[in-house]
Amino acid sequence: MRFLDWRDGQMRHGKVVAMRDTQVTLHEEGTRREWKLPYAAVEPPDPASPPATASARAAPPQSMPSRGDFRCGEKVSFDDSYLQPQVGVIVRINQRTATVDTGNGHSWRVPFHMLRQVFDI
Repeated sequence: MRFLDWRDGQMRHGKVVAMRDTQVTLHEEGTRREWKLPYAAVEPPDPASPPATASARAAPPQSMPSRGDFRCGEKVSFDDSYLQPQVGVIVRINQRTATVDTGNGHSWRVPFHMLRQVFDI
């Protein structure tokens, strides 16, 4: 779905997260930002185009990572609660989560399905 960015007047792409009486909440695809906008600022999708959910169903489902896919000392990334990407090293493997040290004095307990392996090239 496209919507108007009132700061610069450009149209942006996003996904509907929530709908209220007078406004809609959109998740912007490029910057991972959430926008609460009036319905007048949103351009509805073209009725001739196929819905996005139809293409998602055609793709094969990806398997979710589990505990066995990760080891201590491995470099991983994940998105924190503010949708900011974090990169760190696994320091402990728990039953349902991994403890990740980001190197800036913070450590996070992250569920395995939120972790992505980082490969240095």
